[in-house]
Amino acid sequence: MQDLPSHYDSLEQTLQSAESILEDAIRNAKNLFHTPVISSHSAKGIQTRTVVLRDFIQDSRIIRFHTDLRSPKVAELQANPAATMQGYDPSIKIQLRMLGSAEVHHQDAVTEAAWAETREMSKECYSVADAPGLSIDDPNAFDIDAKNLDLELGYANFCVVLFQFDSLEFLHLKGSGHRRAKHVWQNDALSSSWLIP
Repeated sequence: MQDLPSHYDSLEQTLQSAESILEDAIRNAKNLFHTPVISSHSAKGIQTRTVVLRDFIQDSRIIRFHTDLRSPKVAELQANPAATMQGYDPSIKIQLRMLGSAEVHHQDAVTEAAWAETREMSKECYSVADAPGLSIDDPNAFDIDAKNLDLELGYANFCVVLFQFDSLEFLHLKGSGHRRAKHVWQNDALSSSWLIP
């Protein structure tokens, strides 16, 4: 990640820093934005989960993460793609909050490409017999036994979610004065403004 400013005086700095943080988070597991939370709508209300950032396509403002087809969030995002993603890193005192929509991909060119680059350890998670979140009696019954898994069968459960944001809020906390900025894209035109922190 490029060096971040210690103080923010321009809206451009806030957007550049946000993009730099997200770009770094793809490969850097120590970057707390590597594991942001995403919130979606369900019949029971808002549901929030931590996901692992797999890619950030800056030009189109797309964040990619992977999930299990059997996970409740897939049906939720298919029924209502509106979602919010947020992360905060106390070491740099920056919060990013993005509003947008999620598109679920399953057994298509997008998932094929992502599956091909997915590590074996991650593929194992999609190869377990039942859906994430189901109630079980014995947690040991679902320990991963890599020797007895057909990893390629896990592809049937593998989904890619492309979250495209059209609003990004940047918040930097600092004793001498917090900075909060909002960037909104409408028909690919960017509008940026300062907000009261």
